[in-house]
Amino acid sequence: MPPASVVSWKPGDPAPASFPAIAAAVKRGKLVVFPTDTVYGIGTSALIPGACERIFAAKGRDPAKPLPILVHSTEEARRWVVFTPAAERLAAAFWPGPLTMVLEPTKAGEKLTTIGATTLAIRVPNHDVLLALLQASGVPWAATSANLSGRPAAKDGAAAAAALGEKAEWVVDAGPADGTESTVVDARALPLSILREGALSKARLEAALA
Repeated sequence: MPPASVVSWKPGDPAPASFPAIAAAVKRGKLVVFPTDTVYGIGTSALIPGACERIFAAKGRDPAKPLPILVHSTEEARRWVVFTPAAERLAAAFWPGPLTMVLEPTKAGEKLTTIGATTLAIRVPNHDVLLALLQASGVPWAATSANLSGRPAAKDGAAAAAALGEKAEWVVDAGPADGTESTVVDARALPLSILREGALSKARLEAALA
């Protein structure tokens, strides 16, 4: 496929003319590379299984590794996952932000689970550009870091485009990202289990639950 269309869109800037087209592309199951508050990501509609498979193919990622879900609000997350008391407190403290929570899917959320998965990893990112795209698309996104599997995560739009630009329809360049991946926790029960260390420390998580 031809290289992706690259659009520059930094937080605080007016939405580009291509904004509706980017959101519509995701809804149709096309791949989009985008900025987040952690590292650059690649994603598509989580409601289209074939689209999610294209993420695995683009990255060379093991299909047995489930894809995290991105949504634009805590309220939207409730549609797809079952909130525990721990999840309620963590979401209130850290969403939007660099916290990914593993939870049981709701009945609606079961359609988002990938091969072999019985849970969903979900996050509300803290990035104005991405939140606008998530809301405009009207669908949850299956997403992961914008890099070839086993390579370092892309920390700016140029690196993300170089890695996966030929696999995506759009690349949204918002400048440098923070570069620290989200902390992933199993929030189904206490004590909390940290599955991947990241931007949020264990001490901060435990303080929010105290």
